[in-house]
Amino acid sequence: MAIPPLVTRGSSATLRRFLPVGRIGRRGMAAAGATSIVLRALLLLGKFAFIVALARYTDPATVGLYALLVTIVTIAIYVIGLEIHTFTTREIVSHDEDGRGAEHIQRHLLTVGGTFLVALPVIYGFGRFLGIAGKFDFALLGAILLCECLGQELGRYLMVMMRPVASNLLQFIRGAAWMPIPLIALLTMAPSHTIDTILWSWLVGAAAACIYGLWMIRGFLGRWQGYRLAWLGEAFLSARHYFVVALLTQVQYYSDRFIVQRTMGESSVGVYSFYQSFANTMMAFVQTGVVAVLLPRLLRAAKQDDRIVERATLKAMFVWSLALALAISIMLAGGMPFLLGQVRKAAYAGALPVFYMLLLGNLLLIAGIVVHYGLYARRRDADLMRVSLCIIPLGLLINILVIPRFGILGASITFATTALLELAIKGVLLRQLDRTKDAR
Repeated sequence: MAIPPLVTRGSSATLRRFLPVGRIGRRGMAAAGATSIVLRALLLLGKFAFIVALARYTDPATVGLYALLVTIVTIAIYVIGLEIHTFTTREIVSHDEDGRGAEHIQRHLLTVGGTFLVALPVIYGFGRFLGIAGKFDFALLGAILLCECLGQELGRYLMVMMRPVASNLLQFIRGAAWMPIPLIALLTMAPSHTIDTILWSWLVGAAAACIYGLWMIRGFLGRWQGYRLAWLGEAFLSARHYFVVALLTQVQYYSDRFIVQRTMGESSVGVYSFYQSFANTMMAFVQTGVVAVLLPRLLRAAKQDDRIVERATLKAMFVWSLALALAISIMLAGGMPFLLGQVRKAAYAGALPVFYMLLLGNLLLIAGIVVHYGLYARRRDADLMRVSLCIIPLGLLINILVIPRFGILGASITFATTALLELAIKGVLLRQLDRTKDAR
């Protein structure tokens, strides 16, 4: 296949090829959404099989250690990325004729590499603080983190370029294609170094995903565009509010694991993260099958101040997101007793109420996410940051007080409560913004 022409100033041919907005109709978007859901389903099925096997054939402490490493990598990705993609993707979607796609992408990826080097010693120090630094090969984790950071940004670019299938294929390679290797090891050899086996396999998958993603956008990488610190300043100034929001959101999702680890140990983290892995499924499906398909349309409508299309798109996103999330919740609630029968561990079965509370919390969270995107499309980043600065520290404080007394059930109740509060505040802000716009 021929390499697409390079993007330079004054030439937007490649970007229009990657962003064929005018040629995608309802059928095309539906097909892309359906294919993306299938790929995400395969990804999640692989993760399900992996976490169930890990829970069955290892002890909860091993599951907990793996969950902590995944959490560290997940949060570090947002720290290292600085959410600059919110600047570059907005520029690509809104101003695709200026031919600056290669410039934005190259400088962004280089920035990720630089912030990774700065963050790595801090991450090691945090591992020492948790007391887990000596339980795995940190060099492996560092290599995984670099590949995961690049893969995250490459997937985002493919998505905003209206290539959701390619983006989700990248996520499948990155997130699940490597999992059969440690699964086979668990089932056949019962390795004594389970975590290092997982890390080696994870590195192979993350690296393969990066190679695939770089190949898919190779037309933007062939000619060096140069790097300017002024660009970094402009990008971070634009993204600063959303960086705080995104980082605090990850803290909201996962900080309870660290509190549980410090107060109750890694075995409790294993049980809690086992249920979180399933409860968080609905968010992954909604992001892939609904939000990723409708968000570019919402952003364009908000940019063009097309209130009719904007409202219709946001309403469709809300209805379809909640319908899909509710359907998934019902299936998960019905299937969990069967999965517990496969795991055959009393520690998991005794904490089943935690799972139901997490399902409720995720339903509330998804409703809040849609409202969140309504504010994000109108560039209300400062408002989103203020909400996060109020809600998430409150959740941390509650968890610090509640988890030592009520355990992981207290953590799940806190999660649902803060999700409801966040939905209410953002809903009020969006309604006030609508009224202000309508009054003009």
